[in-house]
Amino acid sequence: MTRSAITKLAVLVFGLATATGQRNQPPKANGNEVVCPVAEVRTDIVTPLPKPWRTTQQRGKLQSAEIQVVAGEKTLVCRYWAYGTQVSVMRSFPEGTRDCRASGNKFECR
Repeated sequence: MTRSAITKLAVLVFGLATATGQRNQPPKANGNEVVCPVAEVRTDIVTPLPKPWRTTQQRGKLQSAEIQVVAGEKTLVCRYWAYGTQVSVMRSFPEGTRDCRASGNKFECR
């Protein structure tokens, strides 16, 4: 397979990195609340591209929080808008909790 074909078939993989600074900090959680980790993410394609191709980083703001089943496990998912679509960061339920519900841009767990 040629390098060009490999590049055409490559799946876009998003590297999520948090921006620094106070403006990017989410609201503080209290008690049984779990908040999404940041208010904004920077995304980038991490698939190597042949020269002269290049990418541009995108910034995406937090859009929603939801519960999804990922690999058979209920998962907390924070969705951000970038590249004209939604990209996600996720985590397992907090240790010791059995149930979580999405509420706006955070989760309420018990």
